[in-house]
Amino acid sequence: MGSVDGPMNIDHLRDFLCVADTLNLTLAAEQRNTTQSNLSKRLRSLEEYLGRILINRRVRPVSLTAAGEEFIPKARQILSEIDHFKGASAPWSPSEGGITIVMPHSATVAIFPQFKAWLSRRLSGMHFAPRIANHDMAARMLARSEIDLAIVTRHPRVPIDEAFSVFQPADIAADRLVVIEPPDALDTEMPLHVSHPLTYIGQIWHACREGLPVTVEVPHGMAADIRAQCIAGTGRGVLPESLVEADVAAGRLTIRETAIDLGYSISLFCSPQASRRARRIWSLVADGDDPQKGALGGVQTDCS
Repeated sequence: MGSVDGPMNIDHLRDFLCVADTLNLTLAAEQRNTTQSNLSKRLRSLEEYLGRILINRRVRPVSLTAAGEEFIPKARQILSEIDHFKGASAPWSPSEGGITIVMPHSATVAIFPQFKAWLSRRLSGMHFAPRIANHDMAARMLARSEIDLAIVTRHPRVPIDEAFSVFQPADIAADRLVVIEPPDALDTEMPLHVSHPLTYIGQIWHACREGLPVTVEVPHGMAADIRAQCIAGTGRGVLPESLVEADVAAGRLTIRETAIDLGYSISLFCSPQASRRARRIWSLVADGDDPQKGALGGVQTDCS
C-alpha cells in the first residue's frame, strides 16, 4: 500500500466504526464532522497501520472485507477500554455507579434532559454515562449488554432492528417530526433538508412523506445541519419538534402545517445484564409511572 497520511490515532477507530455502521462514506463523513476526502485518508491510514484492507471501495454501497468484519468487535473493545480508563474516576462513570445509556443525537437536546429531570424527582443519586449511537448500533450494544439502557425511537410504520424484538419497551416520551421553514417562506419552492434515509428519523419521513413545494430533497446525517440551513433561510427542513421548539417560540422558524401526523414514541430498553440501578429505572417507567406527563405529552403515531 501507499504511504501513510499522518500517524494512526484513536479517532481513526471511530471513523472506521462509523463507516461500518452506515456503509456510506458521505453519511459517515457528515457524522464524523469532516470531509469525505479526509475520512478516506484517515481510513487508509488505519489500514496501512494494520496491514489489512478493511473496506471494499469497489462496490456501491461500500462493504466491509472479511478483515473489516473481524476488526469491528476489536475496535469497539479498544475504544470501550480507553473510555473506561479515561472516565474511571468520574462520578458518572460505570466504575463509580454511573449507568451507561445510549441514545440518538436528537434525544440529547430535550428528551434525555427532561427524562433525567423526571427521574430525579423519584430516585436520588442516579448518574448516567451517556453515549451517542444510531439505531442499529444501539441495538447491537443492547443485545451484547455493552450498555445498561437504550433510548430508542419507534414508529408503527418503520420496523425497529430485530435485536430489539426480544426486549420489552417502556415509553418515556412522545415527539413528532415537523416541517419547519423561514418565517417568510410562504409557498416559495426551496430545498427540503431531511435526515438521511439510513437514519431511523429519515425512514419515518420517507414512510409518511407528503408533497411540498420543494426543488430537491437534501439528506443530512446531523439534525443540527438541517436546523442551520433553515435558520439561514436556504430551505425547509424536517426535524423533531423538540429540537426546534425554542426557535419557533422566538420567531426564527415557523412550523408548516401538514395533513399527516408524524408522531412517534421514544422508548427505554434495558439490557440483559444491566446493573441493578438501571433495572430499577426501567421498572419505574414500565410499571406505569409515566414520564410523558411531565415531559412532552402524548403524540399520535398515525401517518395513514
